[in-house]
Amino acid sequence: MQQGFITDKIKEEIKSRADIVDVISEYISLTQKGKAFVGLCPFHDDTNPSLSVRRDMGQFRCFSCNAGGDVFTFIMKYQNLTYPEAIKSLAEKYGIKITELPQGDGTAQKVKDELKNLNQFALEYFHKILVGSTSGSSALTYLKNRGIEDNTIANFKLGFSLPSWDGLFKSATKAGFSAKTLLQGGFILEGKSKDHYYDRFRGRVMFPIFDPKGEPIAFGGRILEAEKDTAKYINSPETPLYSKSKTLYNLNLAQRSIQNEGFAILVEGYMDTISCYQAGVSNVIASLGTALTENHVKLLRRWTSDVVIAYDTDKAGENATLRGLDLLVKDDIKVRVLTIPSGKDPDDYIRENGTSAFRKLVDDSDNLVEYKINRIEKYIGINNVDGKKQAVNDLVGTLASMKNQVERSEYVKKCAERLNVEEEFIWQELAKHGAGKNLVRSTQPALKSKPKKSAKENIEKQLIECLIQYPEFIKQSRSQLTKDDFSNDYHIELIELLWESFDNNKGVIELGDLINMCKNKESRDFVSSLILKKSPLPDGEALYNGCIKKMMEFREREYRKTILKESADDKLAIAKKLMDIRRKGISY
Repeated sequence: MQQGFITDKIKEEIKSRADIVDVISEYISLTQKGKAFVGLCPFHDDTNPSLSVRRDMGQFRCFSCNAGGDVFTFIMKYQNLTYPEAIKSLAEKYGIKITELPQGDGTAQKVKDELKNLNQFALEYFHKILVGSTSGSSALTYLKNRGIEDNTIANFKLGFSLPSWDGLFKSATKAGFSAKTLLQGGFILEGKSKDHYYDRFRGRVMFPIFDPKGEPIAFGGRILEAEKDTAKYINSPETPLYSKSKTLYNLNLAQRSIQNEGFAILVEGYMDTISCYQAGVSNVIASLGTALTENHVKLLRRWTSDVVIAYDTDKAGENATLRGLDLLVKDDIKVRVLTIPSGKDPDDYIRENGTSAFRKLVDDSDNLVEYKINRIEKYIGINNVDGKKQAVNDLVGTLASMKNQVERSEYVKKCAERLNVEEEFIWQELAKHGAGKNLVRSTQPALKSKPKKSAKENIEKQLIECLIQYPEFIKQSRSQLTKDDFSNDYHIELIELLWESFDNNKGVIELGDLINMCKNKESRDFVSSLILKKSPLPDGEALYNGCIKKMMEFREREYRKTILKESADDKLAIAKKLMDIRRKGISY
């Protein structure tokens, strides 16, 4: 069942209870100045209070970085939540029951709720065996020998599963959980005979896997005593709560540190993560031993745009690094690669050499060009033609996928210097790669100032601002204009959202909701800038009519250009079209 829509009534109730000043004051210090409350903006490096919060308007706005919106927007940005997650978070905080439409029969949600309870039960069950019984002594000794401290065991809620066949099954069914729920959660397996079940995890150190909110959704287990044909690690299967390709281990604990440090360190496994975190390197997460996926990257992108990959240095780790590197670059994430000496993994290295030595490795991490060239040099060599060609071939796909052209130019330069080849050769290979119009060679990489907006763009912007402040003209604008009358993507997005919102909300335009619907950053920033504007536009009708007149003039000008290019047969049709444009332009 798909998630329903949270009703407007619920949203309004939450807003009325969740006073925006009180909510934001829980995260930053605010001082009242007139009608506004001001403080340091948490969304950029703010030294002079530039965040303004208006209780009477239910809005916040930063006049430096342009962040702004309602209480839902603030929670979304501060806690890196989606819009529905932010609403639900505040609803839970203020004890408001969420009603979603359409509701259906609720079966899927009931299953999820039951699995949440079961995962919490299993977490406490495994943890208690490890720290509160003699049955967990061997596992506790193993962890101590690996250097894991008591407070780390508590922080990560580590546990132990009994070596018996049905320890968890018996305890969970006694607590009221059905065999069906245990099967759905991946905790038990069916035996050969009917109604016979046995535990999936037996005799293993247990690593709970949490979602970003800190709720247990799955488990990993490491065998204590190696057995033939027995995997060292096993994980929960896919469940309604858990998808391996969408889950990053330790994100629940690391997210704030990732934001504070400005980057994330990506490792392979549980012990790498735990050892780093215990040593004070707390911005560390793991991809659970699986190759990084696009879903992982999307999740990670919510917290940072800078990642250091610290996978194992064996062949499998190198291949995983290469796959992850290209995925991250495609999503415009800066990537560096940490290479640990002597083939060690992060867990071994940090225990043997300490935090400072590991942090130095992080600081000295290779950029993507250095890493790929170093790898070619290691296996083939780069002082021969074949090695140079192989290095360029390995790099062009990555370079072509970069969205930032200045960054691409810098990497082309580094690549040319390292391989001792002409930059022109690399640009030619990039052109062959077929990246199209996005593959632009920058002969002068220095940043250029943004081009000035055209007169048409300024009129479009003025018209959109007019429609936001005077929504009574939206319906009329829809009959006079089309999206083709607008010249850039964010103007098109805004006009379409205004038309859609007008239809859905019976003529009422809520700026907070409009911001949350915008996918384009420029669109969000533009609407945010209007929220705390000191004075509205004067004389809406005159302004609207003036904008429409100018828009029609621009449209007519475009058609006149077209006439010059068209055949005589087409000119009559275009002339009729011009007459129609003039009629629309004077029909307001």
